[in-house]
Amino acid sequence: DPEGAWLEARDGIRCSLSSDGALSKPLDEAFSLWKQLLEHPRIPEVRSLEQTICSLQILAALYRLQEKPIQALESFLLLRSLCQRLGDNFGMANSLCQISRVLLELECPLQTEVNPGMSFLTPGKFENSP
Repeated sequence: DPEGAWLEARDGIRCSLSSDGALSKPLDEAFSLWKQLLEHPRIPEVRSLEQTICSLQILAALYRLQEKPIQALESFLLLRSLCQRLGDNFGMANSLCQISRVLLELECPLQTEVNPGMSFLTPGKFENSP
């Protein structure tokens, strides 16, 4: 039923930039630059780490709006890596949620399983948590 499909799309928030190819090239260039900057295991020397984190989140979100889940996934992986280096547990948890979401959208549920040996969730880090 075409009318039912229209109602479904209208009831949910749906936005796509997939037809805007002009946006893709600058995003790909930005991703390439971020990847080069973050490929080393050290904390990058940038003017603002908070702005860097925000920029990576925006990059991933724009890729999702362009319906480019692989690039969004790679952006979230860069974000997770940076948050891990910074010891930002909230940022890591957020990026892992986003990574899982993209993997589920790609119908890759096995890749969303959490590895019990992940080093960022070591005992004692959350002892003072309620």
